[in-house]
Amino acid sequence: MLQIADITEYSESDIPKLVARIKPILNKRVALHEKYSRGASDSKLMYSNSDDNKEPNKQTKLPFEKFIVDLATGYTSGTPRYTVNTSKDEEKNHLIETLLDKERKDENYAKAMEILIEYITNYNDDQTENYDLIHDIFELTSCYEVIYESEENEIVYAKYDPLQTVATWDYNIPANLTGLVRVWKEKDATGSVREKCEVTDVNGSRTYIVSDNYAQEIEEARNNANWGDVPAIAVETDYAIFEKCEDVIEAYEQLVQNVRNTYQYNDSDCKLKITNYQPQNPMTITDEQGNTIINPARIQEDNQWINARAIYVGEGGNVEWLSKPVDAAGVQSMLKNYIDLMFQLAGIPNTSDLAFNSADLNASAIDRKFYIMNMSTENIVAQLKKAYLRRWELIFNRINLKKGTSFDFRDIQIDIPKNLPANDVELIDEMLKLNGVISNQTILSKLGYDYLSEKEKMNQEADANMLQNIERMKVLSDAGLDNEALSE
Repeated sequence: MLQIADITEYSESDIPKLVARIKPILNKRVALHEKYSRGASDSKLMYSNSDDNKEPNKQTKLPFEKFIVDLATGYTSGTPRYTVNTSKDEEKNHLIETLLDKERKDENYAKAMEILIEYITNYNDDQTENYDLIHDIFELTSCYEVIYESEENEIVYAKYDPLQTVATWDYNIPANLTGLVRVWKEKDATGSVREKCEVTDVNGSRTYIVSDNYAQEIEEARNNANWGDVPAIAVETDYAIFEKCEDVIEAYEQLVQNVRNTYQYNDSDCKLKITNYQPQNPMTITDEQGNTIINPARIQEDNQWINARAIYVGEGGNVEWLSKPVDAAGVQSMLKNYIDLMFQLAGIPNTSDLAFNSADLNASAIDRKFYIMNMSTENIVAQLKKAYLRRWELIFNRINLKKGTSFDFRDIQIDIPKNLPANDVELIDEMLKLNGVISNQTILSKLGYDYLSEKEKMNQEADANMLQNIERMKVLSDAGLDNEALSE
């Protein structure tokens, strides 16, 4: 956590010092990203043979970090749900209205607020945004977002790259977000590289061109000044999800590499042992400069032995390969131990385990297998909910300021569900057992349906059935049949 008493006091001459303070934090995240991506880039692949020296089988690279991050992100990043709660308790509403001077909410208030939330989240592709933010936290220990109004007066919240961005906090308890600092390098039209720095604080965003000892402010700021607060959210943690098991991953890779080396030696690099035979050429000779070198004639003689279809040795002689033994069972057992320890330290289940392939697993059993992961990621989800609530505080305070409304962000309830294989039959049975205990609207919402939409569809179906019955009765009446005749 980078703590600065008042980032608004930083002038143009102080920006290089600010950039220097955040560089060590960014360097650590670059190292984390290289572990996650295994150093892959546009011109370099992830696997071991992509090394610059083109030497095969030099170092085994197994991207467990990527698997762990992607699995944890996929599990945690369910589509966020935002609901507006308005209390029906008249006594409670009266006390709040009397003691806190809060205006009493009605159904139109909640509906209007939910419509605004739906419009803003759809415009910003909230589901993708949520996934990207969670992925950044698990991989790079942080996630950032800045909020502004576009030229079309749309409210936009945009993710910032943690490889470029660091948050600043004050010294209060708990610490409050005071700004975001984003640093990047870009090329201009002439191909020259220049460094830029964007600072977002309570006065909005402003951009600088940074030199060694000075920074020049340029007009590239976002439209987010005068929001009354820092128009941004930030979540920062101490460790990436895979850092706790990094040593085990390296040990696993080393063991795999050792086995590869052994098989490589036994396959093509194995030495030939010949007894009771003397070579015709010595192993080494002295060249014209007086250096001891391998005798080319000896190399040729050895190759003749290796390539020969038949070998003749003297009495008591023998020819055999000096191979290295491999304890396959022991290696397999050790690899499994490494895998189990790796996932245990990361706090996520091993989904490749045979226990996950059972056809008898129901939704409850699967949920129990993910219990540890749920506990290990709960802190991240809690911090993210807090950040999202701050996002809506900024947005609705802005709307209230511009439109004279009185929306209260505290009425928003945020839920980030987990992505787990669900048994629809079990879920429906559980919900139907609550029929008559809770409302149909709550039951439908838990099943993933929109109550108002389904109610409208049911009304339309009822109207259509009624019209069909009227038309049917009219046809029967025209045919001279009445209800009594039909009943007979």
